[in-house]
Amino acid sequence: MSNELRLFVALGPGDIVGARRSQLAGKSINETSIAFSEQLLAYCRLRSIRTFAVSSNSRIDELGDGPVNIENCSKPLAGRSGARFHLSLILYGLQLAIRARRFGATVAVIDSGTTHYFVLAFFRILGIPVIVNLHNVLWPRGFPPRGRLHRAIRSLNSLFFTHVCAGAIGVSPECERQIISESRGKVPFSQYRCQFKLAGFRTAPLHTPGVFRIVFVGRAESNKGVLDIPLMARGLRKRASARVIFEVCGDGPALSELKSIVREHRMEDEVIVHGRLERDALLGVYARCNAVIVPTRSNFTEGMPQVCAEAVLSGIPVITSEVANAFDVIGSATVHAQTDNVESYINAILSLIEDQALYQRLRAECPTLALQFLDRSQSYPAALDRLLETLTGQQPLSGYADVFREIT
Repeated sequence: MSNELRLFVALGPGDIVGARRSQLAGKSINETSIAFSEQLLAYCRLRSIRTFAVSSNSRIDELGDGPVNIENCSKPLAGRSGARFHLSLILYGLQLAIRARRFGATVAVIDSGTTHYFVLAFFRILGIPVIVNLHNVLWPRGFPPRGRLHRAIRSLNSLFFTHVCAGAIGVSPECERQIISESRGKVPFSQYRCQFKLAGFRTAPLHTPGVFRIVFVGRAESNKGVLDIPLMARGLRKRASARVIFEVCGDGPALSELKSIVREHRMEDEVIVHGRLERDALLGVYARCNAVIVPTRSNFTEGMPQVCAEAVLSGIPVITSEVANAFDVIGSATVHAQTDNVESYINAILSLIEDQALYQRLRAECPTLALQFLDRSQSYPAALDRLLETLTGQQPLSGYADVFREIT
């Protein structure tokens, strides 16, 4: 391996070039969390690491930024389904490996969802060690892959993790458990937590009899459980001692269907659909709500939702199931429901409304749990720094405040 570290990074679908141009122009980015891509690129600039970072955003653009070059490059056959979907992932993985080789990369960091993991063997064939970055788990917790195709993909991925993968980082203990399981303990793993600016977060009010507000924040998709919310609202009408109001924040393909259901059943006063909100408006919703709900279903590979961090930063408990993978991270501020079970979620909500001692106990846990999401030593750059020390011998930074100073 060359003495000079040259990092190739494959990121998700976000517009990393547009975001950096806005940042350089002094424009504020209206997100509650600090984007992982921003953290990574700031780390590379601070360490003067020659870096080539590629996103799969369809708005083709590129930017040179000191030692870092960033580019939006859409996937071939993007948006296809069936066999063409898998072909798209394979072609994109091969394309990235070739570009990494041309760049002269000595290490590649590849986000989950970029391609099938086994395709990353192309990088190793070209002499480039691969670090996998897991924003998502390999399969929903408690629901391993079923069906011939999915089992075959898992077997191929397992071969990659056992024999090829140089290391992995990820957002939750469940990510680590699954990697250890699939690699038979051969892959070094470093966890990290999403990071936030504390400014703007306000402690939500105590629940008082009369109204109980619950917020859903995230992509409005059926596999995120957003379409279960009207069913919960209907079930709570006669059973709850307080009027329960759900507030839904976020865009997505299921948003129009959700709005139709709400109109059809005349639930506009029970399920308020905001759509996507800017940071200040979203923090305002958190500040008036009494709980957060994360009803992720068993067909989504959740890593650890950022909304769970936002909940404890706002001082309110989370209602969710094991597939969200939040219990290991903020467990003492959560109420457990059964995955895919609307009635179980209704009962969990009722327990918060009816048991004031439980509600107060969960809220009291939030300030301590929130600290990990403000601790830069538990950030994405810190996890990558530790792993790069293991793989390349590069000395880690003594602290990460300077990385975040530029982007906050």
